[in-house]
Amino acid sequence: MTLSHSKSESFRIFDAISDRYDLINTVLSGGLHYIWRKALRSALPQRFDSLRVLDLATGTADVALEVCKDERVQSVRGLDMSKGMIAYGERKVEKKGLSSKIELLVGDAQHIPFADESFEATTMSFGIRNVPDVVACLRESHRVLRSGGRCLVLEFALPRSRIIRSFHLFYLRNVLPLLGRWLSGHQTAYTYLNETIEEFPYGEDFLALMRRAGFKQPQFKSLTGGIVHLYWGDKT
Repeated sequence: MTLSHSKSESFRIFDAISDRYDLINTVLSGGLHYIWRKALRSALPQRFDSLRVLDLATGTADVALEVCKDERVQSVRGLDMSKGMIAYGERKVEKKGLSSKIELLVGDAQHIPFADESFEATTMSFGIRNVPDVVACLRESHRVLRSGGRCLVLEFALPRSRIIRSFHLFYLRNVLPLLGRWLSGHQTAYTYLNETIEEFPYGEDFLALMRRAGFKQPQFKSLTGGIVHLYWGDKT
């Protein structure tokens, strides 16, 4: 599949829709994104009494704010290529009174600007399919984790059930682009979303990428009938 936008330039799409992104997410997911983020938070590593978390492709800081509901989280660093998304996220963090705990930075998940073993957990929610070099991103995540730390990735997938898959593909190809265009005012942003979902490796294929990056026994579970997968891998 030929994508309508280069992945290396995809952050420009998010710059263009940053002020409407949260509303669009809620509408297009039917509010299910709240459930998916809660599942990610529940999978944070239990072996540590305190957690430093790095949230990659942090966007408007929804995951950063969600993980702070775990009382063990001492700090969150959010990284994203989109200045517009970061600026919007900073306003949300300030409104929640969490500016002392959450810091958002413009940066590339393929070149994480933190030292080795700086975090107990890394998270990434619906962003890794936009990264040009997925294995490089996962290797960087592995590098900045301390021993016993956990990498958590939420990402869209295609359901195994033929019936559910057919309905889901119809939604992705026909309904989502029209709704996304109407809500965002951007002509191609949500066509690009559909394209990346369909072409991105998922399930066992994504676990193979995690193993290449150094995670020894990565696992995943399906959410909402298989339209989303939660992946995790620990650093030994």
